[in-house]
Amino acid sequence: MELSAVASEKIASLLATNGILSQDRLTKISVQCAQNKEKIVPELLKKNYVKEEDIVKVISRNFAIKTNDIKAENIKPDVLKILPVEFIKKEKIVPCALEGGTLKLVIADPSKLNFASKIKNFTKKNLVFTVTTFSNIEKIAASKIWDIAASKIVTKPKTTATPVQTGNVNIVELVERIFQDALKNGTSDIHIEIFKDNVGQIRFRNDGIMEIQYELSQIISSNYVPVITRLKIMAGCDISENRLPQDGAITVKDQSNGGIDCDVRFNVLPSKFGERVVMRLLRSTNVIGLDKIGIPMSELSKFIKAIESPQGMVLVTGPTGSGKTTTLYAALAHLNKPELNILTAEDPVEYTMEGIGQIQANEGIGLSFANILRAFLRQDPEVILVGEIRDKETVDIAIKAAITGHLLLSTLHTNDAVQTIIRLTNMGVPNFMIAGALNTIVAQRLARKICPDCKEEDDKITKDQLKDIGFSLTEVETLKIFKGKGCNKCNETGYKGRQGIYEILEISGQIQSAIIEEKRAPEILAIAKQNGFKTMDQVARDHIKNGVITYEEFLRTISIQG
Repeated sequence: MELSAVASEKIASLLATNGILSQDRLTKISVQCAQNKEKIVPELLKKNYVKEEDIVKVISRNFAIKTNDIKAENIKPDVLKILPVEFIKKEKIVPCALEGGTLKLVIADPSKLNFASKIKNFTKKNLVFTVTTFSNIEKIAASKIWDIAASKIVTKPKTTATPVQTGNVNIVELVERIFQDALKNGTSDIHIEIFKDNVGQIRFRNDGIMEIQYELSQIISSNYVPVITRLKIMAGCDISENRLPQDGAITVKDQSNGGIDCDVRFNVLPSKFGERVVMRLLRSTNVIGLDKIGIPMSELSKFIKAIESPQGMVLVTGPTGSGKTTTLYAALAHLNKPELNILTAEDPVEYTMEGIGQIQANEGIGLSFANILRAFLRQDPEVILVGEIRDKETVDIAIKAAITGHLLLSTLHTNDAVQTIIRLTNMGVPNFMIAGALNTIVAQRLARKICPDCKEEDDKITKDQLKDIGFSLTEVETLKIFKGKGCNKCNETGYKGRQGIYEILEISGQIQSAIIEEKRAPEILAIAKQNGFKTMDQVARDHIKNGVITYEEFLRTISIQG
């Protein structure tokens, strides 16, 4: 059963609200599922606590949509071809009937209602949603009608933007349109992919979430190779090489922002069905001040104190896409003064900053982070930035630099601040050197912010759900939870922009002693909390209180610490 964790939570909550499932049973199974990393609804069905028909009833009642037990044999292939087949298969939103200008669709997952605006814009038709069981959707998905529909797909696009038409496409204009659409939407990454039967797909990452661009995907399916070739030429890559990965760089004009230059980091990778491309859009405006990155003022002073120290190591940690680079560049912008010699080793150099010596690492020619660091120490720097600590050799040199009169900034892939200490010990760094070198650790995540234009109270979140994520009994009695309803300003998602969630761990004398004594992570965390340390889940709860992020975003981005 393909069902998002958020949708599963919502359906389970509705089952309890409507009296089909007891609150005690819901609480018990929620805990079990959280421990086993399982989704609630499939477990409820597996244990026969509820029936699929019960789920359909509550969805119908609470979302004001009719039930539908339509079967695959009753759906005409011509109706299915109204939407891209790859979209239907992926999202399990099935067009089942077309009556005049009204398209009827059947779903099992209520979260799919969020696609209404996009489907309406694509089809130019009025929409009526109905709901059926998950098993019925799966039966339709398993039927041959999908293949019949695919063979009848019409690939001519409907577009009011740059005039490109399948069969006579201006590739230059098509590529330009891809870039401009992405820039206008505030996209951070463009993914261009090819699958079986020459089905092309373009996805934009907006506010950290990937979204398929269905109209562009239809156009590109029959023009895939020319588009990739055009991009490789723009990126300075070898168009005759399609067996090996290649990296390059492109500069485009952002027409939605006065025609300013936007640097594009380009990577092409061979896959089973053809080359796939990922492009990172690096706007110069993305280098923002420390006061704008979202660190609370009470914590910002700690970070500024750390980066203004004459020596020591400041590490920024988090998973890929959590905003580590943005935080580090904000720190560099703060420190960038003529009296400081600042050197960076990056892979790649994402933003060019005047007054700073930036070196592009290149493992292929032996220009590794470790080798660059060695060279830096002969360049008389005050501040050194290493894009990422990846291996023992790099961390050894970085530690030595930090304890010999240099400020060392870098990133590490860990889940939280305390785990960073454990990671360094696992990399073979002696505890006394970690204690002597480490100054501050910043761990961070990015959560989508509630759209301010359609913000409303979310009365579906229960007190038990709030207690499960750490709110006290007193807090849940008066706490108001908010969500975005969805509007034109946020493309019907309910979210607009992102909020950084930070925990900042200062390495105090007590923590230094704990590191030297080889204390375990929970013990170090307890010491830190005694000194006023706030974990990411605590900070995220504050953002829920202030109506900045949703309960669902908390679950998506934050792992609760002890």
